[in-house]
Amino acid sequence: MALPFFLSLGVDARTKWARAEQAARALSTYTRALLRDRRRHPRDDLLTALVQAEHQGDFLNEDEVVATTVFLLIAGHETTSNLLANGLLALLRHPDQVDRLRHDPTLIGPAVEECLRYDPPVTATVRIAKEDLTLAGRPIHAGQKLLLVLASANRDPAQFVDPDRFDITRAVTPHQHTAFAVGAHYCLGAPLARQEGEVAFATLFRHFQRCTLATEQLVYKPMVIARALERLPVVLE
Repeated sequence: MALPFFLSLGVDARTKWARAEQAARALSTYTRALLRDRRRHPRDDLLTALVQAEHQGDFLNEDEVVATTVFLLIAGHETTSNLLANGLLALLRHPDQVDRLRHDPTLIGPAVEECLRYDPPVTATVRIAKEDLTLAGRPIHAGQKLLLVLASANRDPAQFVDPDRFDITRAVTPHQHTAFAVGAHYCLGAPLARQEGEVAFATLFRHFQRCTLATEQLVYKPMVIARALERLPVVLE
């Protein structure tokens, strides 16, 4: 079904698609082996909890457990890596904000929220319209696929004063920005991601007096819905 699309992109895209499918199958096989082990030897971990999860006598089947496990692994790893890299980059490009954070460690929570707003790890998401509607004068039809740019919403001047300014003292409430989406699709791992960001940045600036960018020649991965650096070279002193 997807072959004509990838033919239009060329051989390299087809190769990447084949490698992605192979990796997905390998990850599924590995996860299923872990689940069989947890059924025989339960542990105090998430996999065991998913295997044993029950609601009114109904249990998750193996495909559901595998899908949930892989989703949590990928969503919790790639996005958190992007949050830490993008957030650190924003902080290092605004040394006055780092000084504020060093002098007032209680700003660590607001700092993470501002990093999420200013340069979110996920820049866009896809949704399908449930009904016909008109948005900003443009007709949208039921069943139409939409690319919603979360990063644009996070720079909405109607929502944020001077939105292109990075300011960790900005009063950004946890649900004011769209870095974790909204509504029924709100990110399941948002609380954990926030804690990871707070711990990582607080620990870094507590243990190192100086942290600077090693280069401004940064490369981003060619992705549509994620804001992901290939690497972030820094100098720690």
